[in-house]
This record gives sequence, structure tokens and C-alpha cells, in this order.
Amino acid sequence: MNNKNKPNQIEDTRLLKLEYLKPKYWGVWLFVGFLFICQLLPFKVQWKISKGLAWLAYNLAKGRRHVVQVNVDICFPELDPKKKDALVKEIFHENMQGYLDSGTAWFGNYKRFKPTLEVRGKEHFDKYLDNGQGVVLAGAHFSILDLAGALTSLVTQLNVTYRPLDNKLMNAIMMRGRYRFCTNAYHKKDVKGFIDCLKRGESLWYAPDQDYGRKYAVFAPLFGRQASTISGLTFLSKSGNARIVPYSYHRKQDCQEYILEFYEALPETGNEEQDAKAYNQWLEGAIRRYPAQYLWLHKRFKTQENPDDKNPYK
Repeated sequence: MNNKNKPNQIEDTRLLKLEYLKPKYWGVWLFVGFLFICQLLPFKVQWKISKGLAWLAYNLAKGRRHVVQVNVDICFPELDPKKKDALVKEIFHENMQGYLDSGTAWFGNYKRFKPTLEVRGKEHFDKYLDNGQGVVLAGAHFSILDLAGALTSLVTQLNVTYRPLDNKLMNAIMMRGRYRFCTNAYHKKDVKGFIDCLKRGESLWYAPDQDYGRKYAVFAPLFGRQASTISGLTFLSKSGNARIVPYSYHRKQDCQEYILEFYEALPETGNEEQDAKAYNQWLEGAIRRYPAQYLWLHKRFKTQENPDDKNPYK
């Protein structure tokens, strides 16, 4: 790939570097080789592999299992203990499959999914771009995240924001894969790039659904609890003169058929708390439709509105 033609693709994606022969990278090579092989297999085989990986993660990664269990307790109190445990196991399965799906996005022929791809509500998105107005495509960390990016590129130009990984080799492989389907990929600190993209009347995928603490965040209801929510939606909307269009992406049960859904734009408020509240309300509804296909492995409620309140994960 010739990155010179795409100035926003700033990450070093070269893999043939002596540094990457060091032992500290051997695990990455094994993991990526595993992903590459898995994406060549029939989906039914992938699904069984991810189920086995989920069993291992559920039984060995006890700390992460605790995080998922706390999230399920907080968000789905109406479920009895047996159903909660079943949901936790399903969450592990979906998220392990999500890793395999990333291999499909990075290495495979994702274009083969276009004939069966179900796209809903794209008119909510197109009407702004057709009028030359930028769109903040407000996504979330659903389990098919990277594959969703590849699928989205089949129906519209895709510009994304990203947070680089600490491991240089893993980051190079990830970004090399993403550059296959992204028109532009903007580093998290490239605020000017974000704004210029929106002012050009393009769309920018942005996911404010993780808890990064108090800085640049407001508190808004999510599953009956005040959740720290990044206020970037309001900033991007105001600075880029753009509309905020929520966007979800899911797998249809246990098969390689997918749904991309664009929703009506959030109200133009210019208010961080109101925008965060509207986004979280949408997010909760989207999660409830496919509760296992979300990154519940993340400590979504670790930051408390009252600093003196106990962290629920401790």
C-alpha cells in the first residue's frame, strides 16, 4: 500500500523490520497468524473456535469475568442469576468472535458480504451529506467493530478516529488492516483533521461510549446509572458544523450476515449534557437489541459522579 497518497494515514505499517524479530513480539506474530488462518475457515468452524476461546477466557480471565458480571448486574437487574450467567458467557463468545472478525476485516475478502448486507435508515445519513453538511457518525464498541468498518466502506466513504496501540507491531498490523477500507484515519490528537473532515461535508466515525475518566467528560444516564461520557460529540458538531447521526452494526445471530443501521440525527442542542444524554439513550436502546454484542469487558462505570462513591468493580 502506498501511504504517500493518503497523508492522514500516518502510522508506520511496515512489518519487515528487524525490531519485530525480537522475542517480545513473538506472541503478536502467533496471534496474528492465528487470526489470518481463522479468517480462511468456514464461519461455522470460526464460531466453534470462538466458543472454545470464550470458555477459556471465562474460566481463566477471572478479573475480566468479574468486570462483565458487574456490568450485567448493573444493566440487567431484571434477569435471574441463571440468565445473567448465560448472558455473561454469551458476551465472552461474541467478543471472542469479534477478534476473529477483525482478522476477516484486516486480511480477508470482506467485499463478499455486500450481497447479503442489510442497510437500514441510510437516508438519515445521506440527506446531510447530499446537502454538503458533515456528519459525526456516532458509533459504539459493538463486537464486530473492525469488520463493521470494512462493511461500512461498502456503502459510504469511511473516515475514522483511532487510538494507537502501545505495542508497535500490533498497531502496525491493525492500522495496515484498517487502511484497506478507511479513506482517512485520524489520530486521536489530530483535532484539526477531525474538524477539516467535517467542514468538507464528509462523515467521521467517532465512538464516545467508553469511560476515560472525568477529563473532557460529562455525566449522563445509562442503564439507570450516571455514566462518564466523553463530550466530544458536542465539540465536533459545533466546530465542524455537523449533525450527529447514531450508527449501529451487528451480526445476525450465528452467521456471516450483518446489519448496518443509521438512525435519525440527534437534536441540535449545543449542550454537552443534553447531547450525552441523547447519545446514551440511543446507545442503551441499541445494546438492548443485541445485549451480548457489546464490549462489556470494559469498565464502563468505573468513574463515579460522586468521587466518594465506591467503584463497583472493586
